[in-house]
Amino acid sequence: MRSMNATPEEFRRALVQAFGTAVSDSPGGLLLTAGGVQLHFALEREISHRIGALQLAMLRVEIDVQSGDEEAAEKLLARVDRATQRGGG
Repeated sequence: MRSMNATPEEFRRALVQAFGTAVSDSPGGLLLTAGGVQLHFALEREISHRIGALQLAMLRVEIDVQSGDEEAAEKLLARVDRATQRGGG
């Protein structure tokens, strides 16, 4: 499970930008199929965080490895992490 400051739409957009047609919609989330691995991302909006006038969307992401070996799944998840990182100072 991961908590991210993103909307489901932003998360999807980041995955599609990185993985293209390997990303598809599924009930309650997204599927990513690449390199013999299939990952399901269940997405659930959480209460946004507010810091002064700034409001940050929060997203709970449950990750399920649906097929593929553990090592390949870990490598793919590392690529997902890089693809969904936000810039910072």
